[in-house]
Amino acid sequence: MSPIGERVDESHETDAVHTASVLTIAMSQDHNRGAVSPTHVSESDVLPVASESESLDSVFRALSDHRRRCVCHYLRRADEPMSVNELAELVAASTTQKTPAVLTPEEVEKAHAELLRIHLPKLTEAGIVEHDDGVVRLVESPSVVDCLETAADVDLK
Repeated sequence: MSPIGERVDESHETDAVHTASVLTIAMSQDHNRGAVSPTHVSESDVLPVASESESLDSVFRALSDHRRRCVCHYLRRADEPMSVNELAELVAASTTQKTPAVLTPEEVEKAHAELLRIHLPKLTEAGIVEHDDGVVRLVESPSVVDCLETAADVDLK
């Protein structure tokens, strides 16, 4: 096992690291010789490796897709849970650059199927939304809100 931890699952979707110990040395550059030598640091100087970092990684992976960010933006704007049907219509409109009134049933059905099969499970796994009985609710943790606000600045320009 490495000093930091052991990788449990190699898949990108469920990447997890169990922290076994805290890394207590860092490498510093010896400017005179160009050599690398260990330097002692305190535990407070070490960045979190596992749980907080994993959670943030999961959020970033989930928000890497425009349609998933759209779901989150619509839920934040509505400030209440929305049905999968409502979200499917809005996501279809966003991806086709059409107004909801002119969408074809096939476009809405495709968005609906992708939400149920791909996007909502990823958002749920990351702890960003909860999905029950055809209703989706945004779970607003501070890290998710910060990520969504940053994404909104870019996406909604």
